Amino acid sequence: MLQYRYKNFRGKKMQIIFIGGGNMAEAIFSKIDSKNQELIVIQRNMDKRTALANKYPSIRFLSTLDFIPQDDDLVILAVKPQDAKELCKSLPRITCAVLSVMSGITTKTLAIWLDNTKIARLMPNTLAKVGMSVNGVYFSATIDKSKCQIILDIINTIGKTYIFDNEDFINKITAVAGSAPAYVFYFIEAMVNTATNEFGFDEKDALDITMQIFKGSITLIENNPNIAQLRANVTSKNGTTEQAINIFEKANLKQIITDAEIACYNKARELGNTI
Repeated sequence: MLQYRYKNFRGKKMQIIFIGGGNMAEAIFSKIDSKNQELIVIQRNMDKRTALANKYPSIRFLSTLDFIPQDDDLVILAVKPQDAKELCKSLPRITCAVLSVMSGITTKTLAIWLDNTKIARLMPNTLAKVGMSVNGVYFSATIDKSKCQIILDIINTIGKTYIFDNEDFINKITAVAGSAPAYVFYFIEAMVNTATNEFGFDEKDALDITMQIFKGSITLIENNPNIAQLRANVTSKNGTTEQAINIFEKANLKQIITDAEIACYNKARELGNTI
């Protein structure tokens, strides 16, 4: 659990206010120790709010933000991008730093909607649930260093963080990491389906085998990052592995993956231009 001892000038605990209580917000606030700062989560859906309140009794859950945050608090926006504009317009005046966990929406756009330039953008991924997220973060120049460090301390609890000076890299890391777990799940799903539907393996065995392959392969890469050499080591000329790799090559799988990631990046940029 992450602990803070930061206090504002009134001697009160710093408030970390989550606007939205969905999966990603929960992945973050579940890692923060609420003994040394006040955690507040705004969740409009009553059933979800009740369930979260029962699960996290030390956190205060509200249906709306009915107070004005102090300058040294932190607001974390974690709602769907399409809901962001209406939400921002409905919030009370916010002068503290704001961390956005929303795809596509730029700091410039949020600064206009919130009348506040102290905006940071975070792009995590679903692996935050198990503390293995890849996080990209961009800080606007108006956020002071101490608040940047607080934000980094928070998001480092859910995974490994990369700081970018160019905001467009948040869109790029969306393609490279934010959406990437789905690519891995898609490939594993195909391997499991082949093992069960084509070769008659039990579905549980097929999943166990495939997962072990991925775990072992990652371990090998950690010991030897020369991935091309690792692949060559198991691809004997005229052997069984070569036949499989040849199919990938004929299908131009590497280019397909590149095209898919570029499409993801373009969509992230499009969201920022259309919302």
